[in-house]
Amino acid sequence: MSQPTHQTGFGFARGEKKIHRYDNLVVKQPKPMQVLLKVEAAGLCSSDLHMLWGQDKRIPDKFIMGHEIAGQIVSVGSALVNHPLYKVGGRFAVTIADSCGSCKGCRSGNDNMCSGKMGSAYGLSQDGGFQQYLIVSNLRTLLPIPKKVSYVEAAVASDAVLTPYAAIQKAKPFLNPGDRVLLFGLGGLGANALQILKSYGLYVVACDLKPEAKELAQKFGADEFYNDINTSKHRPETFQACFDFVGFQPTFDGCQKYVSEKGVIVIVGLGRARLQMKNYELARREVKVFFSFGGTSQQQIECMQWVAEGKVKPVANIVPIKELPAYFDKLEKGQIQGRIVFDPAKL
Repeated sequence: MSQPTHQTGFGFARGEKKIHRYDNLVVKQPKPMQVLLKVEAAGLCSSDLHMLWGQDKRIPDKFIMGHEIAGQIVSVGSALVNHPLYKVGGRFAVTIADSCGSCKGCRSGNDNMCSGKMGSAYGLSQDGGFQQYLIVSNLRTLLPIPKKVSYVEAAVASDAVLTPYAAIQKAKPFLNPGDRVLLFGLGGLGANALQILKSYGLYVVACDLKPEAKELAQKFGADEFYNDINTSKHRPETFQACFDFVGFQPTFDGCQKYVSEKGVIVIVGLGRARLQMKNYELARREVKVFFSFGGTSQQQIECMQWVAEGKVKPVANIVPIKELPAYFDKLEKGQIQGRIVFDPAKL
């Protein structure tokens, strides 16, 4: 079946603080070592909003956004016609980082911290998944989707599952089954974090300002839920680990207040560009503080396997991509629960 010659995409335009629609974009055909991916699902992330707000001068003046991508190969370049993996019909998730594979970060297994291509990333600095078709030149960024995992689940797993999974691995060496863990934020990442934490046998206390988050917390096994942890019976300095999936000063202050001696704080949310730490208090208790951003391609493969095995059930709502601008507005106003995933075919 022949592919369309033109498509519609949504993305970044310098000087605009809202998503821009691009019509009549040319659907490129793959060169010898490229594949053409038909985007079947593309997730919406708070990082998309941060990019529009920040207007970082280091990124191009315009490009198609969308960094949670899953799809199928519909065409391959001439050098890949007989390749055993990159076949027409193959189902793949895309890593966010367009990693080089040869720098220090990549060779040490941390390809999400690639320095060889200076932070190049799908949907964040180059064309991503908010369109119907995507040319993929870097084949190492394609990860096969397990049979039991849908395109929507694979797209969500590429960030909304991967990011909390990678963050939790940083704290895991310091945790034992039964330990008490405090979790701030049950949004697109936090809901998946809760499921991962419970799979390790931890006692999880979840907090979120939204009253409706209580139902979500109960659904995924939170042992307790509060809109405000300060109204609970828990005393300060009694949690072995505190995870902040919000990244505002009040939630970070909550982590600093409630983490125990020799405990762990993991900051994942990017709500604010700067956070203040209480030097003496954290030093006195010898608290370990980790910052975490994304995850590796190997961890992304592990996340898809967790989804395949039913250990994590991503919270996702599928909507037509034509509604993308409206959902950006809802995300900015805090009106979205779980993850929004766009169907690029529905314009």
